[in-house]
Amino acid sequence: MPRSGVVGWKPSVLRQARQDKDWNLSELARRADLSRTAIGRYEKDGGSAPTPEALERLAAVLGVPARAFLDFQVAGLAGYRAVAGLTQDQLVDAVGDPDLNVQTYRALESGRTRKLRTAQARSLAAFFGISQEEVRTAHAHSVRRRQEQENEALTAGGAERTR
Repeated sequence: MPRSGVVGWKPSVLRQARQDKDWNLSELARRADLSRTAIGRYEKDGGSAPTPEALERLAAVLGVPARAFLDFQVAGLAGYRAVAGLTQDQLVDAVGDPDLNVQTYRALESGRTRKLRTAQARSLAAFFGISQEEVRTAHAHSVRRRQEQENEALTAGGAERTR
């Protein structure tokens, strides 16, 4: 899993898209206005993932939909936000739902809030241009990912105590 950047990043898609264009790392970096080192990290399995802004640039110069670079079963709501090229604060402002503030959205995206209200699903679906069911599924992936992380932490903590 990438150490930073958008969640659910698939480095192999970037690598393949670059190779399909017959570009080397430097050429893609020049066209996307990113460093060659960053591109190399983005292409490395287990390396870094781009920011939403860098994802947007890479998708544009390669002519590949930003969605293709993400595994939404891993990304959850964060993937849709990344495809939109927005920070959490920008997303909440753009959605314009008075019942959805940054703190609430962060909790939904991180999976800390396990209950997605109908009004929230409706607002997010309208903004992302997807169905409410897709929003609910993405949120469920966020919740599942958080539960897995919590379980791993408990398991690791238990292993430490038994030593």
